[in-house]
Amino acid sequence: MDDHTRSFIEQATLLFIASRNGEGAMDVSPRGGQPSVVRLRADGCVLLPDYIGNKRLDTIGNILSNPDVALLLINRNSETYLRIAAYASVSQADEDIAAFPADENRALSVMVLKPGRMEFVASEAFRKSGFWVGPSGRKPPLDALDIYFSDKQWQAERGRNPVLYDAAAETRLADTGIRAFYGTPSPIVQTKVYDLPSPGFMGFINDARFVVFAHEGEDGEILIELAGHAPLRLDPATNQPSFLLEIDREVADRADIPHSAQCALLAAEPGRCDALRLNGTYREVAGEGEERRRLSVQPQEIYFHCSAAFTRSRIWSDSRAPAWAGLRSFTCVDRRQESPDVVSFLLKPRDDAPVGNAAPGQFITVSLPGHKRLGSQRRCYSISGMPDKHTLRISVRRVGNDGISAVLHDGIAVGDELRLGAPAGHFVFDSDPHRPVVLVSAGVGITPLLPMAEHLAREGGSRDVLFIHAARSGRHHLFVGEAQQMVAANPAIRLLTIYSRPEAGDSCHHEGRLDAGVIARHVSIPDADFYICGPDSFMSSLEQGLIALGAAPGSLRTEVFEAKGGRSAAGTIDALVAYAPCNVEFAKSSKRVTWRPESGFLLDLALANGVEIQYSCRSGECQSCAQRIVSGRTSYPTCDEEPVVARGQVLMCQAIPRNDIILDC
Repeated sequence: MDDHTRSFIEQATLLFIASRNGEGAMDVSPRGGQPSVVRLRADGCVLLPDYIGNKRLDTIGNILSNPDVALLLINRNSETYLRIAAYASVSQADEDIAAFPADENRALSVMVLKPGRMEFVASEAFRKSGFWVGPSGRKPPLDALDIYFSDKQWQAERGRNPVLYDAAAETRLADTGIRAFYGTPSPIVQTKVYDLPSPGFMGFINDARFVVFAHEGEDGEILIELAGHAPLRLDPATNQPSFLLEIDREVADRADIPHSAQCALLAAEPGRCDALRLNGTYREVAGEGEERRRLSVQPQEIYFHCSAAFTRSRIWSDSRAPAWAGLRSFTCVDRRQESPDVVSFLLKPRDDAPVGNAAPGQFITVSLPGHKRLGSQRRCYSISGMPDKHTLRISVRRVGNDGISAVLHDGIAVGDELRLGAPAGHFVFDSDPHRPVVLVSAGVGITPLLPMAEHLAREGGSRDVLFIHAARSGRHHLFVGEAQQMVAANPAIRLLTIYSRPEAGDSCHHEGRLDAGVIARHVSIPDADFYICGPDSFMSSLEQGLIALGAAPGSLRTEVFEAKGGRSAAGTIDALVAYAPCNVEFAKSSKRVTWRPESGFLLDLALANGVEIQYSCRSGECQSCAQRIVSGRTSYPTCDEEPVVARGQVLMCQAIPRNDIILDC
């Protein structure tokens, strides 16, 4: 495996896997994940995790019968895909599962894929289908349950029964203990597959122009390719319902493509996370010329598929990929007293997966699972240094004697467990390479600026950087040594120290309060970008002063840790007026209320009715307000994309109910 192939695999957040059972019936399933859908093992095997889902276990059941599979891996905005033929096995070994973050979406098993033939394929399917849509092209999820119940009634009226799961594969799942481990799928999942297309399926088919098509070669190898020229349409030349598929000859150099064989396909509408699944047989009919084949596909299994794969992949997103989902277990491996009221904690994941990327300035959300009183509470703390592969650091100022910060100071020792949300937040370094940068902090507000300064120190070059820190005195001046190391690494960084109440022996550049006038003596205000973090009054006064001295409002970035206000903005309420009232039950609080558009988000509804819920940012970043859904469905009407949260949870500050729901809070 060369470096280009390895890099492509490690950057893929979406793939499709084709498999077949002992009788040759085929299946294509999507998989998505962050920051990559797979991991590469030291021996060259590709590890593909399997998470809790609908428990149907199509791919795993097939692998137990026939280990030969085919993979199609996609990189965002690339018109080339990677096709891999592999030998697959199912592992529940701790060392394989530990290759993925042990968060609230912990992998239940891992498919170990030993690659055989690998090849890159340049495909017109992406362009022809319009697959690469941006966030504005994302479409809301369809009401899958409504489609299921309507189609089930339509099939029943015609005397048709569902196609049940492969009995032989089910036996193998039971014999290996995998079925007992995963559990039995719901009646809906067990009875959603038919061999005749229903109105719900047909209502979606014209927009599902992106098709992943798998079939057998003459030598028995599974071939997988893409089509995007035209959507599936009914074949008028057949007595039984069949579909015409036009496909470019992406494997035209292969001499072993049969004119008829078992096949499977998945059809998706660009921007939508739902898909159509069809398993059956095909025969080649009169073609469209040398460049394209025309196939008539007769379904043996056909169904509408609501998958989390596209959501997890964030393939149509411009946002940063999260390093993990939900809360992930970390161990405190070191702690250090930075000042009388600030302690740093060095944290290492309890799994073997890397920490993952964090943009300079982001924060993580902390909870304490072993603490009875505060175990459900969460607080946000900035990452106070660029994470390495295995650790990250937070630095916490003590606030009072009975909150999370006090427990961290008094009760967290080396070896103790904490649970962390993925790095998040929009206060990140993002400046043009030629603009001067001013980092301004007061007190513990230095923590998100340290990774920015470290990034700039590594950047090198001649960009002018002014790193200003305001503290009470030298005794309260945080990270002096680290700041000096950054200057040594990049002399373009200048330090400016401000002490409001210096003590005997203290040395600083300016005594008293920091204001915009002091900064103007050291940098041209209109030409610089400013990153400011500290107390609210400190940031507010600096913003006003800098704008008065010529700073463009867009050049000022500030970090605010605490939420402002308790209600949704009027503009948000306006966005909810189209939604119907629903009943909301807060199970643990024994309260049942009615949600209406004027209620705002579910968090607003809960707080207005005395339901205690932890929250912080209110912007959907920190995930402090995530709660488990017992039953019902929710929507995120003001989000450009659905937030990535643990399965079965809802982000209360951004969600509203789509029907009657029960929440576990």
